[in-house]
Amino acid sequence: GKASSPNEIDEIQKLRRETCELIVLRFIAHLKLRRYVDLGKEISMLGLMPFLPDNNKRCGVGGDDNNDNDAGNNEDDNNDEHHLAWKEGSIHSTDPQDKLPFWVPYGLRILAAQQLQYNDGSSKALDVLLDMRDRATRTEYWNSGGMEVWKSTIDNAIVNTCIRMREWRLALYHLEEMINGLHEGVDREVHWWCCQESLGGSIGEETRSQLRELISSAAYVELLSRQILILLQSGAIAAAEAVQSEVSTHAAKVEGIVFTGALSRIHTEFALIRQVPVRKMTNDGLISFAQSDYELAAKHFRGALKIQDTISSAAEIESSSSTDDVPSPPGYPSWKDLDAPTLGFDADASLSVDCINNLSLCLLCTGNMRAAVQEMETLIRKDPCANLTEGLAFNLCTLYELSSDGEECTRRKKRLQRVSKRFFLHDIGVESFRLN
Repeated sequence: GKASSPNEIDEIQKLRRETCELIVLRFIAHLKLRRYVDLGKEISMLGLMPFLPDNNKRCGVGGDDNNDNDAGNNEDDNNDEHHLAWKEGSIHSTDPQDKLPFWVPYGLRILAAQQLQYNDGSSKALDVLLDMRDRATRTEYWNSGGMEVWKSTIDNAIVNTCIRMREWRLALYHLEEMINGLHEGVDREVHWWCCQESLGGSIGEETRSQLRELISSAAYVELLSRQILILLQSGAIAAAEAVQSEVSTHAAKVEGIVFTGALSRIHTEFALIRQVPVRKMTNDGLISFAQSDYELAAKHFRGALKIQDTISSAAEIESSSSTDDVPSPPGYPSWKDLDAPTLGFDADASLSVDCINNLSLCLLCTGNMRAAVQEMETLIRKDPCANLTEGLAFNLCTLYELSSDGEECTRRKKRLQRVSKRFFLHDIGVESFRLN
């Protein structure tokens, strides 16, 4: 039966949220461990790849209740209880009808579509995501009003898929689409923060205006930085430098805002805002690396790591002193992302891994083997769980080969592998240690 009291409704919503977050955690675990086949099987078992008849078929489905056994048309799709079944998704499902109950959030559908790039090839994932995007933009044709809020989320997924396919132009196009649609997303994000009880209703009109400018500038920094990564991948260094000047302009706006009261709390909890200085300095390092100025690049990456450590420490202190669940756990989508997106994207909670991997490459390119090995081993000793990554392990083992004889090299590689096992870093494959 249906919940009748507010407490029962809250309990149902809590159960729904926790169930979906557990599902996402399992997906992330499969991806980290490269168990792509298991991931695909789990998504198939849950029925997350959606079924959607074409528009003509759907329009022909009326109020005839005599076709209940017709799996292809599924008359129940027009009922309010099951409205998500025909609004969401793709004609690419192999199932004859949609299996999911109405409470499953659309964000899980998008995650399911993204996993196709690991199992069935990136082109299949791109086909499905573009199909979903069409239903989020041509809402009158598909009779899918309300799906517009998912456009930026789907664009974000398309960008990631295109990067994996090395389709740089298409990735840049959809990033530009995300930038063009920022205004609506920023308004939704500002409204979401203003509704948070943890802020105690302390957001007045002036603070609200500052918050809008803050989120808008931080969003520009994030999206423009992604453009820089793509431009550098495609060899367009001059274009990347031009975009970085825009990043600097927006980053200066963020740094020019005084964080007090509610803004201070939001700055600490919202990765998109607090990561702005780290992202800007990381971009400087990447551009310097592309220009073969490895010493300057290493300096930028060290600076970014230092800022990241300071920001992460402050965020941990704030999180430990707060009893609210506003901050989303790092590494996977929050409930807001799955059920009611605002911007449709966020920044990484930490860029330490990226900076460490890039720093290790800089040290490798400088040729100062002893200093490079010492600095990289210091990073691992400082925090093995955070700093010992696939890239760092591979680069460090390469340095061992270049700076040590055969027996000593093997001994050091095996020691590094034992450290990995000691801290249960199962996502680092044996190939990263370059052992024969």
